[in-house]
Amino acid sequence: MTLYLLPGVGCDHRLFGRLELAGLDVRYLEWPPFPKGCTLVELAQAMRPQVDADRPHILGGVSMGGMVAQELALLTKPQKVILISTWKGPQEFTPFVRMARTLGLSVLITGFTMRATWPLKRILGQRDRATDRLLFDMARQQTATKIRHGVQAVLRWSGSRWTGPVVRIHGSADHVIPLRFPADHVVPGGAHIMVLTRAAEISHWVRAAVMEQS
Repeated sequence: MTLYLLPGVGCDHRLFGRLELAGLDVRYLEWPPFPKGCTLVELAQAMRPQVDADRPHILGGVSMGGMVAQELALLTKPQKVILISTWKGPQEFTPFVRMARTLGLSVLITGFTMRATWPLKRILGQRDRATDRLLFDMARQQTATKIRHGVQAVLRWSGSRWTGPVVRIHGSADHVIPLRFPADHVVPGGAHIMVLTRAAEISHWVRAAVMEQS
């Protein structure tokens, strides 16, 4: 069984660097380019060649990666999808996110605003300096333009049509995607970046989800 993991927007495979998944066959998917006006469905289609759909596999993703994983699942037919700190569709959006979609606030994401407001981004969760540097370096390399296009794709998303097994892992203190829906495993005090800051617990639940029979 191969586990394919998709990072969040503005991140790459390093987001999973603290997970303890020794003994599992884990592959980290890389984001394709995000053209202006792209959709999550189109991103899933672009990532399809990275997955060997002829072999048993599981898809997992964090934040936007979990949303794309649900679209990718329609193409590769995994045994299950593991969702970490993510949504299933716009019905779970917060009022602020709905307002941002209506007003088009994503246009405010630029290289300047990303650098200028980075010290204020505690909404992601409290972290040490090493974690903060890692997050900023990933965001800088992904570029503000790519992040903006990714966020816009999320805001245009009509929601998941995947009807297969899903395992949801979510933090009780996620301020980006507040826990207002059922989750299979709730991490007490877990923030949006808990895959980095609570890696041992996330590793435990991911491993359990992989080993559990659907």
